Amino acid sequence: MTIMPRLTGWRRALAIILGAQLLFWCAYTLIIAGFQPVGTLEEYRLPAARALLASEPAEVGAYAAGLSGPAMLRIPGWQPVVLRPAQASLLSRAETSAGNEWSLTCRGNPCPEAATAYAGPFDRMDETAGREKFQRFDMVWLVVVTELMMGAALLVLLPVNGFSRLQCITGLLLISVGIDAWLTTFGAESLPYVWFPLLRYGVEYLMLTLAALAVNAFADWRSREAWAACGCFGVAFAILLGTMAAGVGFATIVPWLDAVALTLLLGYGVLALLRMGRTAPGPAIRVLAILLVALASIGFDLFLLPPPNGFALQASVLAPPLTMFGILFEIALQGHRLNQEAEEARSDLERQVLEQDASLLRSSRLLRHQERLLAIDAERQRLLRDMHDGVGGVLTHLLLDVRENRLTSREIEQGLQSSVDDLRNMASAIDAGNEPIDEALAMFQERMAGRLARSGITLDYRCTLPTPAPSLDVRRLLSLYRLLQEGIANSLRHASATRIELAMNPGDDGVILVILSDDGMGFEPERASGAAGEGRGLANIRRRADQMGGRIAIESAPGRGTQLTLAIPTHAAGRKA
Repeated sequence: MTIMPRLTGWRRALAIILGAQLLFWCAYTLIIAGFQPVGTLEEYRLPAARALLASEPAEVGAYAAGLSGPAMLRIPGWQPVVLRPAQASLLSRAETSAGNEWSLTCRGNPCPEAATAYAGPFDRMDETAGREKFQRFDMVWLVVVTELMMGAALLVLLPVNGFSRLQCITGLLLISVGIDAWLTTFGAESLPYVWFPLLRYGVEYLMLTLAALAVNAFADWRSREAWAACGCFGVAFAILLGTMAAGVGFATIVPWLDAVALTLLLGYGVLALLRMGRTAPGPAIRVLAILLVALASIGFDLFLLPPPNGFALQASVLAPPLTMFGILFEIALQGHRLNQEAEEARSDLERQVLEQDASLLRSSRLLRHQERLLAIDAERQRLLRDMHDGVGGVLTHLLLDVRENRLTSREIEQGLQSSVDDLRNMASAIDAGNEPIDEALAMFQERMAGRLARSGITLDYRCTLPTPAPSLDVRRLLSLYRLLQEGIANSLRHASATRIELAMNPGDDGVILVILSDDGMGFEPERASGAAGEGRGLANIRRRADQMGGRIAIESAPGRGTQLTLAIPTHAAGRKA
């Protein structure tokens, strides 16, 4: 059961690798074929071209393919001319012809075996030289600039990706590829020093070492393999140093080092593919296939590229820009997949958010319903307690006193009237709850004025509060009604008053002053405090004031009436606009 998926993964990986190799070599073949000139230059190849030069009517030029540096061309009957790599030069006729042999002499080192000299129409020579210049130098500059820019971009963007080891090694690898391309093509002329070969091949083996580290990072980083790759680089560099110290030319040792290094790198890449075949995702296989294309191009140039009759574009020069496009395609593909995954994640998140919102809405509705039920139950319990403590208590005492024949008809009437007044206070408080306090007390004055008028007492009402006036909740308003009811009852029972005044004035710090005064006989508050019966009068008034969170002041003197001043804070009461 577990073998078939692995075989399937191997087939997929092998198809990706072979497909990448096929695409690269097809592109390489098409480019080489596209840059081949129409026809050949064989008729202009020296020395056979000497016979055509005398009859050539147009400007005559010379060109040498495959030069590594300046060279002196001598043709009998023509002025000697200096030829440079990938450049055509005009030929001028000489007055005398010295000898019958032509020669091509390179400065410094002997000319390469593949160097071939041509002479003919200047336009044809210049066109061929321009083609070689593009293949040998312009393409290399394209590789150098591309690799350096991409490597620098990856290193600059390291903080964005959390200093990824893979990104860091890949950036260094691209930079080393650009430097190696420049050293291989332009380094010998730009750095004519004894140690230049050491620098050139040292950078080459450093590039191969970074390639091995990149493969290691793709295949799940292993420190031992990384140290082994660095150790191989150290051994190769030590061999180069020993060769240079012994005075032996690098040409005898470098081909063997190249073969060993490429074989080790290719074998390590295959082993990494074997390890990744079980669990590695498709992107890692595709990037590894791109690295194998680059290795194959280097091996082709070193071991399989036949000596050209003319210059041919090296595969290792074409590999970096093509692999760059492959990497960009991989990045674009991964970006598309990441966008799809992000879109799916966003849709799933939106669905979860909508479900969560619906659940919260249901919970909120249920919670509000429970709060309403609790508030209704609390209000019901409060009303029951108020009725039990107020009307119920008065009626219970009346019932007991009537059974014992302890009350006169006048006292029974007063008790029943007190119960009715308390019921009316409760109904009024519920009806006027959260209404402006001036309107609530105006309703209280209208209700009490008729009853007091039957007893020959006038009830006046005066309010100087600003509009809109503050409001009280039901509980505080009921306590205020009961406090005023108690004060009026005391005036009726004890003060023999003829006029009662109810006033509301603004106080300091948002306090409301409710003043109840009468013109009765008055009393001495100090002596009344603690006396028998005080608990049913002044004590009830003080208790009601405490329930409201207010302060009560009682001012009275014999023969001068009584005044109750209640200070009610409004910070706990809302305001109604």
